[in-house]
Amino acid sequence: MNFDLSDEQQMLQDSAQRFVQKDYTFEHRRKLAAHGGGFSRDMWRAFGEMGWLGVAVPEAFGGLGFTPVESALIAEQFGRGLVLEPYVMCGVFPAALVTRCASGKQRDELLAEIISGETLIAVAHSEREARGVVSHVSMTAKQAQDGAWRLDGHKTLVVGATMADRLIVVARVAGGVRDAAGLGLFVVDPHAAGVTLEPYRLLDGTPAADLVLASVTVEAKAVIGTPGEALKGLLAAVDEAIVASCAELVGDIDDTVELTAEYLKTRKQFGVPIGSFQALQHRIADMAIDAMQARATLHRALKALSDDNGTRSVEVSGCKAQTIRSGKFVTQQGIQLHGGYGITDEYKVGHHYRRTLIVDALFGNMEYHLNRYARQIQADARALAA
Repeated sequence: MNFDLSDEQQMLQDSAQRFVQKDYTFEHRRKLAAHGGGFSRDMWRAFGEMGWLGVAVPEAFGGLGFTPVESALIAEQFGRGLVLEPYVMCGVFPAALVTRCASGKQRDELLAEIISGETLIAVAHSEREARGVVSHVSMTAKQAQDGAWRLDGHKTLVVGATMADRLIVVARVAGGVRDAAGLGLFVVDPHAAGVTLEPYRLLDGTPAADLVLASVTVEAKAVIGTPGEALKGLLAAVDEAIVASCAELVGDIDDTVELTAEYLKTRKQFGVPIGSFQALQHRIADMAIDAMQARATLHRALKALSDDNGTRSVEVSGCKAQTIRSGKFVTQQGIQLHGGYGITDEYKVGHHYRRTLIVDALFGNMEYHLNRYARQIQADARALAA
């Protein structure tokens, strides 16, 4: 894999970096979290105008025609800036899902809405008992004689649901709760009869909600793709979203290392900078090593997305397990090296720590992905020994 950025990739990364440094300062972020509900429509439209919401969508479908690598470059800068607007969950994820599962006019119209930034689409996929298993879906969709569908069930952790203009809901049209077959995707109006949102703010200030559907009617034209055959596209979209969120976390990690190193240079004790103490130099070196490990597994996962040779999801799990482990270690060390003050609202390192905990909760936590990766390693070892 070539780790050097092309001219286009460098320009894309630079534009996201400039945006964060100029228009998304830490003070702006704190004000948005405290008084703006954690989301700005103007910012979201700006993402659309820059082309960031369709960066990995093929040109034939109205996107920029890049790959998940370019989405990761943007997400990393957003992680550094602690951007509250859900770029991954309401940008990368729904775009990947629609690209893989929809077709024709419906695909083009939905992607145009996502890419422009004028319409916010949130994906309701997670359920309380799923614990990271994508095929675990208990929400039901039953077709009536008139061709419409009736949706019933409960979804959790729907990021961006409170501001969403549309919801893409994963529901089961056939089979048992964890069967691979039988999943469908439905476009739901969040203001329709029978739709209830239970809003809350996540630990990092991101707005989210639980979703309750009670006999919600969805017209046949609002079904994405073929009912019952959504799992393959859903798995691919989830993997792409996980890798983008890991890239965001790599940005959090790198920024934490830089903030902490700078603090050690300026904070004095006994008349000298505390960065001159050998014990603290060792700790900042350990943080830098973990940052490199997180980036290395991100590169491996991005390669797996491009190769898609049957081990994609396992490699993605390895990436998430490592980046979360590194993220927790680095941000916790950063807080401690700030003398404990880092956990307060005034210090950016504490916000990076809280964001790490939220990324851990999305799409299955570190333990789930670590176990999944370990099972594959064990299976490969048994195959070699046979």
